[in-house]
Amino acid sequence: MMKAKRSWKSTTALVLASAILPSLLGSAAGAQDTGTSEQKDERFILPYHGDINPFRGDIDPFHGDINPFHGDINPFYGDISPFWGDIEPFWGDIDPFHGDINPFHGDISPFWGDIEPFRGDIDPFDGDINPFWGDIEPFWGDIGPFWGDISAFWGDIEPFDGTTAGEYDALAGQLSDMFTRAEDVFGPAVADRTGGSFRSGFLDALLSEYGFDPADPRSLDGVSAEERARFFLDFYDGLMSFSGIDHVDHWMPAVNWSPALAQSAGNGDGVVVGMIDFSLLGDGGIDIRSSQGERDWLDLNHGAAVASLIAAPLDGQGVMGVASGATLVTYNPFDETLSSNWTDVAEGVRRLVQQQASVINMSLGMPGWTFHQDWADIMSDRRVSVHAENALFVVAAGNDGITQTADVDWSAVGDVSNLLIVGSVDPNGRVSRFSNRPGDACFTVNGQCGDGFRLMDRFLVAPGELVLASDGEGGVVRVNGTSFAAPLVSGAAALVQGRWEWLNASNVADVLLWSATDLGDPGVDATYGWGLLNVEGALSPLDEGNLYVLDGRGRHHGIDSLNISRGRLRIEAGQDGMITVFEPLADTYRDFSISYDELMSSSDLSEEEKAAITEIYLAERARNTGNAGNSFADTYEAGRVIGGAGALTVRAFAAAADPYQRSSSRDLPFQAGIEIADRIDGRSLRLGTGEGALALNRDTGFQLFSDHRPVTGGVNPVLGFASGGAYMLSSWRMGADTRMTVGFSATHDARDFVNPFTGEERPVFAGMPAYAATAMVADVRHSVNDRFAVSATYTHLDEAAGFLGAQATGPLAFDGGAQTDAVSFGAEARLPAALQVSASATLARSRAGRFGDSLMQLTEDAVSTAFQVTALREGVLADGDAVRFSLIQPLHLEDGTLSFDGSVVTDRTTGEIGPSTTSWALGGERAVYGELLYALPVFGDQANLSVFGRSSLSGDAVSGTETALASGLRFDLRF
Repeated sequence: MMKAKRSWKSTTALVLASAILPSLLGSAAGAQDTGTSEQKDERFILPYHGDINPFRGDIDPFHGDINPFHGDINPFYGDISPFWGDIEPFWGDIDPFHGDINPFHGDISPFWGDIEPFRGDIDPFDGDINPFWGDIEPFWGDIGPFWGDISAFWGDIEPFDGTTAGEYDALAGQLSDMFTRAEDVFGPAVADRTGGSFRSGFLDALLSEYGFDPADPRSLDGVSAEERARFFLDFYDGLMSFSGIDHVDHWMPAVNWSPALAQSAGNGDGVVVGMIDFSLLGDGGIDIRSSQGERDWLDLNHGAAVASLIAAPLDGQGVMGVASGATLVTYNPFDETLSSNWTDVAEGVRRLVQQQASVINMSLGMPGWTFHQDWADIMSDRRVSVHAENALFVVAAGNDGITQTADVDWSAVGDVSNLLIVGSVDPNGRVSRFSNRPGDACFTVNGQCGDGFRLMDRFLVAPGELVLASDGEGGVVRVNGTSFAAPLVSGAAALVQGRWEWLNASNVADVLLWSATDLGDPGVDATYGWGLLNVEGALSPLDEGNLYVLDGRGRHHGIDSLNISRGRLRIEAGQDGMITVFEPLADTYRDFSISYDELMSSSDLSEEEKAAITEIYLAERARNTGNAGNSFADTYEAGRVIGGAGALTVRAFAAAADPYQRSSSRDLPFQAGIEIADRIDGRSLRLGTGEGALALNRDTGFQLFSDHRPVTGGVNPVLGFASGGAYMLSSWRMGADTRMTVGFSATHDARDFVNPFTGEERPVFAGMPAYAATAMVADVRHSVNDRFAVSATYTHLDEAAGFLGAQATGPLAFDGGAQTDAVSFGAEARLPAALQVSASATLARSRAGRFGDSLMQLTEDAVSTAFQVTALREGVLADGDAVRFSLIQPLHLEDGTLSFDGSVVTDRTTGEIGPSTTSWALGGERAVYGELLYALPVFGDQANLSVFGRSSLSGDAVSGTETALASGLRFDLRF
């Protein structure tokens, strides 16, 4: 059972040590002081104890800069008391319980749903914990601002006297209310864990420590802001120990880390991280391969806190480490004086590199230095340098609040690429008051400061205040200092190293530096260096414009962008095929896997522009309901006979364009053409520009633009892909009741969005080629009698650079396009009760083949289907009204296989690359829609009232312009 140790007591121990030690600096007076045992701890004044040799070299306990009473290498540094005073992290702008750093939902919600980050398929929060966690989330959301109000009210009350007694009574009532609300949520968990009530098992002990008694308002008198902050911090941490989950802390969103992200990168599995630090009392579930230094635990939790931030397990209790799968090897150079020397530290570094530690965390340093000169002796040691290329050294900057001015002579080492120095920022992202800074100091080689050799060039920052860590005894403690910023960087390095095992230390360092979030002055600066650690950024491409793919023969194919516009492409549920892209990194590379869903483009249009497209669609639906007497048709042409001879007539016509298409960059914003007809034998030739699919169809039930669109309709949608540009139709009678029509239709769409209100044009998908398609069509229609007709249509579709409307960029492009053959069957019946029913069904096959020089190919023929059934009736509720109901399945892929022939990393240890084919089974959910249109003329013929609705009955949404449910009302008045 986890011990819920009081965090403020442990923190006070750290602050106390740092406050006592400086008073013993500079002379032997500290050792000669005869104060009582209550005034000093004897372990701090034993300069000759342990490995320290006070007479060796520059290490002199009685004078100079290095004093064994403070310790040559002191992990605490200076006066660290950032919990109190100005920080107040639990209300105002730094409220961790809501807003941008809400740990209980949003981007940091790793504890429920599909993520299950702890043990694969084993959900550690099964049973009753999930609903319990659901209760915790809104509780903290309410308590955060509530506490802010209490604390502010508390701080405004003057010292207790008779005039403010009522205010303290009110304050006591507010606290009691907060405790009651906490008991409602956490009471059962406290009872289960402790066997007592909420108060006896948790609250009473906490109130006793602070001397608070809500029943006695006088106990709240004179409480400082520091004590209030301490109290609420303990209240929060204490309650979270009963939550049954790992504690969520503010540093996680600050550095863009989450358990799910760490899991996706492998949690640092297999990476060995070294630590030069104090011994640990216990491992706390951390994988520790070896602990060296042969020193007992020194009753100090510094090493345990550092270790927990690197690799604490995701086990549902305590804290979470950045890389929970990493293995630690540790070395303790400290003795009972809580100090060490360069000899022992050097031995520790040698031991750790010999154990093949990929990352070595060194949360220690010299007072007064951001980076001390004596590190050069360690790094140039032959036994260290021989392994240095494979070890990244992460060094805490120190906590004196100084800016280094002295250069570091690095001539004996020569290389700084495997070195990182880490400073601290507060929860607001500002450099901590105590954090040392790099300044303009440089690692000089033969007296010269080379490019990239400034301390700031090897410097970044991470959260180092109010960081929740393990206390080494089963509880938690909040700690402060660059000592605790450094392990966050070391953990991130382990994630990067574990994900790309072949990278050397300098590669890992580059990734962490280049991905950091810039703070302070633009670029690398003397305070923040490269900026704030960004774990997500380090695990993502550094420059998406610098990626490439490799084909099966290892040839590079650069990509400016990598995406697919969906068209009618769907992938069977559960498919996990990935495409591998590569990023150059110095003399090596990193690989990234992109899933099909990630490749599917979202439109580059703004939300306002997407809304405009949807509005156009909805307006079209309303407009189509406004013609009850004409059976809901879009084929209203204005025509004029312009010539003729004998039985031949030549007529010019014009019609409104599809409102949906008017938002794209077509040649004409309307439909137009000419028709030559023979009145005697019924032959006709029609040449035009516009919706060829609608012009071909003779079924009065399918006279809406949307009926023929591949996205929204089910009436021969294969022809709809080539509709919208020039078309030609030739028709003649094959018998008294049979008519044959053959034709051609084409489209060319630059995939630009034309704002209907401003006329501004913008690409829908950046970098996507224009969509062009042509179709040949042959249709036979036979009237069985005057109430029933059937039809059969053959369509051959040739797409220039697409596949069933889908397009892609770069090596994914569908170069050369696809060829599809389709057969459609239709029927139209006039039934009793003024009911007319129309039906259409399409079966299509797209032929397999490679898409030009692209790495994509259709390895199996793709079969697709579509259907639509529409029923029309007039005179439903009143004379002249009409209703239209449709059941629609837009074009749906039934089967087929789409493949990508590329290369992948075949050996993650060496980074070796080999050919690989990624295949996707085509299919996905079948989308079916129901649509209802109704129109009612009012005031005679002067006005029309119309209603429409469209609902998804099954499957997923198939277009960014579609909605699962759409409805509307329209009223037209004609003058």
